[in-house]
Amino acid sequence: MERTGIATVTVVVIVFALSCLLLLLSLNMPAPALAQEDKPKPDLIITEINAYHYDTSCSPWFNLENEVDVTVENIGDAEAEAFYVNLSVKAADEEEYELIGKLFVSSLDSESSGIKTFEWTPIWKDCFEDCAFTDTSKDYELKAVADCDDNVNESDETNNEIEEPEEVTVCYNGYMADEPLDNIAHGTLHGGLIFTTGDGEYGGLYSVGDIMDTTYEITLSAGASVKLARLNVYYTWHKDKESCPEMEVSIDGTVVPLDESYNDIKCWEPWNLPWGNYVYDIKDYIAGSGTYTITVERTGGSSFCIAAPGIVLVYGDNDAPMIEYWITEGADVLMGGRRADGGYLALEECLNTATFPEPEEPVDLEVEKATLGVVALWGEDDKNVLYFNNEELGEGVYCGYHDPYSSDEEIKGISMSIGGSEAQVGIAAFDVTRYLEDYDNEVIQGDDGDNMMPANAFLVITYEEDENEEEEKEGSEVTSVSPNITAWNPVDAVVNNTEGESRTFTISVNQTVDISWQINGTEVQTNESVTEAAYTNTSAAVGTWNVSAIATNTTTGLSDMHTWIWTVTPELTAVISDLNTEVEEGQENTPAENITTTPTSTPAITPTFTPTMEEKQKQKPGAEALVPGFELAISLLIVIAVAYLIRVRKRGGVE
Repeated sequence: MERTGIATVTVVVIVFALSCLLLLLSLNMPAPALAQEDKPKPDLIITEINAYHYDTSCSPWFNLENEVDVTVENIGDAEAEAFYVNLSVKAADEEEYELIGKLFVSSLDSESSGIKTFEWTPIWKDCFEDCAFTDTSKDYELKAVADCDDNVNESDETNNEIEEPEEVTVCYNGYMADEPLDNIAHGTLHGGLIFTTGDGEYGGLYSVGDIMDTTYEITLSAGASVKLARLNVYYTWHKDKESCPEMEVSIDGTVVPLDESYNDIKCWEPWNLPWGNYVYDIKDYIAGSGTYTITVERTGGSSFCIAAPGIVLVYGDNDAPMIEYWITEGADVLMGGRRADGGYLALEECLNTATFPEPEEPVDLEVEKATLGVVALWGEDDKNVLYFNNEELGEGVYCGYHDPYSSDEEIKGISMSIGGSEAQVGIAAFDVTRYLEDYDNEVIQGDDGDNMMPANAFLVITYEEDENEEEEKEGSEVTSVSPNITAWNPVDAVVNNTEGESRTFTISVNQTVDISWQINGTEVQTNESVTEAAYTNTSAAVGTWNVSAIATNTTTGLSDMHTWIWTVTPELTAVISDLNTEVEEGQENTPAENITTTPTSTPAITPTFTPTMEEKQKQKPGAEALVPGFELAISLLIVIAVAYLIRVRKRGGVE
């Protein structure tokens, strides 16, 4: 009896141990519902990345929207259902990738491929600054990951990322609109605005000493006076991308100093040559009606060509209507129309802008007419578009490139003319009264394949005046005519002093005004309700300074201005007593407030984190920890069966 019990216990223990072992083995076996090793699966890979601008043969451009095609292929045996593809980028000299974007793919059949197109706008700087070319191109690496969010259960989870990043070089394209015209003058007066190129024509200055003369016939009424005059010398094909043209400009033999220069360049080969606009303030050299000869001479450097130089002139005339004017200038080389030689730029990428800002003190009169004038060098055919306040004024609007041209008659305050037969200057004037806004009007000159250079834009508003309006108010004098500066001292437009010397400037005006004295555009003194005033500076520093006196009638808002060019040279000393002398604290060393320029920051690509392939090694949906299936039930059944047999045997032994 005892031996039978021991044998029974032994059998039970053995059976229990075998059952536990079978149970442990079953835990490591796939469940029958989830483990179909033979079921086909998809397998997603990236086969190609191609970055371009519009045309696949054109490399991407900085600061413009480019395309990046990512090719995804399913090399597996089953269809891949919904998943995402991402694209990342990094500059070659950076460590981490930045995510460009993530795009959705609804499905992809087995042994098929598809292309997802991303938008990419790398940001970087222009290649031409301070008349010097700098190669600002940069190398980048692009990489893409298929099924980046692990939505698909694949046969191979380690090959979703492209094996080698795609390398691409990005350049700056100077043919896009990147140089808005500068607003350089605004005012109100009785008078008008003239733009003329005289008898000037296009020509080359191929050797040092070569000159080009242009004659201008300026015709004003007897009582008119010149309030503003600026000469624009438009140049192209300067045969040295590392510099700008060297030229000297004179009027009837008197050399005129350069006031401002605007320069632009293509930035990529071939024909990577500067174009631009040199501007000269000639108000003090144009006394009124008469014939003037302007000479442009090449004084050094490389050869270049010029179009017919243009004069912008504002005159005052008490018999003329009341006008308000804005003048902008610059140089912005454009080439749109998806031309291959322009880098496949679209019209929308070649829209030069000029803004006419709202004045601080708007004129309180009814608008009679608003006239817009524009100047674009080499604008000639129908592949250009003009807009004003987002309204299209027309296509192919410029005249005067190959033949003389002038408006039929003065269009309410503005007159534009081309006198030469090959000026290569395009001009246009439009009545924009119905499109006029109360503030910040904007003109856009667009290139749709013309290859032109917008350089000037003018807005002139003519106002209606009430002739019966009362012109006198108690305690003050009110006049409907603009103030005129009738006398000034020094008489010469250009004055000279030695450093530290005192200089006094005086003006007299024909009516009571407020006078603002400015040096290089910064106000240094004001005189209120006067007819004459003086400004004395006792701290002359070495340099060239523009000293301006602006006389404004505070009732009408009309004004007049006189400007001197003040050149201050170093003091000549026989002995230098102390080279280590320091400027005493508080000592003034400029004739005006210090004017500094704060450089603007250049946007750059900021690296951010991009998921790596390690993240793709995590468990896929449907591959979670396996659970026991029917093996557990079978094990329990075996235990019960063995126990039952032992029970039956025991009973048989007892009997």
